[in-house]
Amino acid sequence: MNSKNNNNDNENWSERELGSVVLKELEVRVAESQEIEHVRELLGQEHYLGAGRDVGRTLVQLVHHHQRWVAILVWGPAAMKLIDREEWIGWTHTQRAGRLGLVVQNRRFLVLSETRMPNLASRALGLALRALPEHWEGKHGYKPVLAETFTDIESFEGTCYKAAGWEPCGVSKGFGREHRADFYQEHKRPKKLWLKPLSRNTRVILCARDIPANYRAGVNEASPERALPLKKQQIDSLREALRQVPDPRRVNRTWSISTLLTLLCMGLLAGRKNLAEIHRFGQFLNKQQRQWLGFLPKRNGLQGYRAPSYQALYNLVKQLDPDALAATLNSWLASHCGTLPRALALDGKYVRDLVLTLALSEHESGAPVAMTIASKEPKTEKAKTEGELTAGKRLYATTDLQGATITADALHCERESMHQVVEKGGDFLFQLKNNQPNALERAVATVAATSPLLPAKH
Repeated sequence: MNSKNNNNDNENWSERELGSVVLKELEVRVAESQEIEHVRELLGQEHYLGAGRDVGRTLVQLVHHHQRWVAILVWGPAAMKLIDREEWIGWTHTQRAGRLGLVVQNRRFLVLSETRMPNLASRALGLALRALPEHWEGKHGYKPVLAETFTDIESFEGTCYKAAGWEPCGVSKGFGREHRADFYQEHKRPKKLWLKPLSRNTRVILCARDIPANYRAGVNEASPERALPLKKQQIDSLREALRQVPDPRRVNRTWSISTLLTLLCMGLLAGRKNLAEIHRFGQFLNKQQRQWLGFLPKRNGLQGYRAPSYQALYNLVKQLDPDALAATLNSWLASHCGTLPRALALDGKYVRDLVLTLALSEHESGAPVAMTIASKEPKTEKAKTEGELTAGKRLYATTDLQGATITADALHCERESMHQVVEKGGDFLFQLKNNQPNALERAVATVAATSPLLPAKH
């Protein structure tokens, strides 16, 4: 029997149906393409916001009882920016720009008037949520990890969302996005924000330095929004600090050293891995962001600010004293300890074949504590390895390690590094591989003889 005919059937449900048996027999499925028109008709007739417009990736779920529709849920892209959501997640601006696809929004939820009964809304919502990751993956190729929605605080309490386990997370500012992605218009109707994790590791996944492979299809690495990883006040402070770095260039230069170095740092913190990517990062910044970084006005009377050229960045990095830059950045990082985004990290960034940076970062937050330049010209793999090892020792020598535990890969598993960490009051956990064959052989033999989980025998 056609679903449309089922929903147009005005026969009242019997008393037997209006009980727990019906709720237990509810099922949820993805709407088929030929059903979407009827979905829009029902939303237009019964939902106070109407059917709305389809934008970006969407999904329609139908909750039904023996093929009779009882509820409709429409899912779509998440809001671009929500202060309360961003604080709840804890991700950086750059992570939000690239990973917003892992968050989906419940844009419409309608319980059909002819099938309403106690507890039906929360039951239908719960069923839909449990099926949402698989349904979304079936249509779009990946699973989302967080759901969001809004309720009108003047008209609804959001009881069904609370009953289904959603978490209230503040109130919106009363603005809505219009036809342009970057244009918002005030509607003066603040709404309550609700969030619902779809994974036990929602925050970990969204804030991770590297997204797990099964979620990468939802990440937009080439996001048109090149969000800056720091706030304006932090950028102003960083620019002021970078003005102290000695400028090796000739006097007749166009770009200030603070502007170029701030762009380089923003690119590195935003995850750009070489000079070409950092240059493109600057090209896509908006007018306000360009102004914050000190970009110069466009020529010939044009409005806006022009970004530095690749050659300007290359010339500076080629001549720059890397140790002077590292010292300035370490001082700035120390002065902002605890205030940087908790997912921020500088670990192992290469600026083409010019500079290799190395950082000590907090495990829980990922925030850089100190950094140094491993090598200015790592032309070969051997040079990169030796440069990173030497830079690690330099970090141990110049950083307060009292009470700290340093973890590193097998490259750093050598006697001198271990002694440095211990002498500075720290502990270490270094990976052991075939680069230390004798030590590896002894470690394997020790583990084979006695489990490290058991107390040692005396």
